[in-house]
Amino acid sequence: MNLQERIAEFLLSKGVSQNQFAKTVGINPAYLTGYMKEGKDFKYANKVEDLAKNYLDNFIQSKPKNQDDLPFITTKDAKSINAVIEWSVEDRDLGVIIGDAGTGKSRAIKEFSKSHPEAVLIEATISTNARALFRMLCLKFGITTSKSVDEMIRDVADSLKKIDKVIIIDEAEHLPYRALEALRRMYDFSKSPVVLVGTKKLLNNLTGAKKSNLEYEQLSSRVGSKWFLEGLTYLNGDKAKVNKDLVEVCKLFGVENNELINQIERLTRGNFRKTEKLLKRAKRVADLNEMGIDGECINEATKMLLL
Repeated sequence: MNLQERIAEFLLSKGVSQNQFAKTVGINPAYLTGYMKEGKDFKYANKVEDLAKNYLDNFIQSKPKNQDDLPFITTKDAKSINAVIEWSVEDRDLGVIIGDAGTGKSRAIKEFSKSHPEAVLIEATISTNARALFRMLCLKFGITTSKSVDEMIRDVADSLKKIDKVIIIDEAEHLPYRALEALRRMYDFSKSPVVLVGTKKLLNNLTGAKKSNLEYEQLSSRVGSKWFLEGLTYLNGDKAKVNKDLVEVCKLFGVENNELINQIERLTRGNFRKTEKLLKRAKRVADLNEMGIDGECINEATKMLLL
């Protein structure tokens, strides 16, 4: 099979276009088109062949996006997140969900949004300022974004007055004061529920924990419900450790031995993301050795992770 045929077969088997392949490999798309028509006779064949052959010879098959996601487990935290959102909707309040990185916040609110079309989910980044935030909200509501921040706040609020929506902002710890204050004014104008989801930094931002002024009281005084995520293991009212959520996650990987479950809990401290990654790596080690996950597999897996 010549290189031209190898490329054609690859495109067909992977379901990608010539243009996508060219961009991935670093070939001028026009050169690839010419090569696929004329093969070695194409006058710029040398600009295609080495790059394409090197890519095909060393291709690493990655899993489709989201294929490796665990089935969603309705943990205590997931139920509490749903409750906070529902209370915020019922009371037209501002709700806050706080949790460490990897505790399952984002997955839970995405699952909520899938089954609740009235939810408008915005994912903030470290670069999301007030203008960027309200541009995203305007796009969600089909509002023109070529306006001042003040105009966008008022236009989004006017839209929210006409329809029942709940605004959910994930990674809200990244929002600067002006963005949080803009959300507050939108909330005041529309009386539509808003739920902010983030790390403990968000709590500090809302309460002004590191500020000497009282600017943030306008925000914190409007919070009607909050939840601090506890992870896959937590203490009950009697201070006894409850790990039933961790047990359910471990079962997905065929781990039901209490000693192994306790070993995993000690290593990950109940963090959802770390638990998932540890179990995935342990399963890979176990599969390579054609066995089930045991303590040695878990120990080997820890060497590959930052726990």
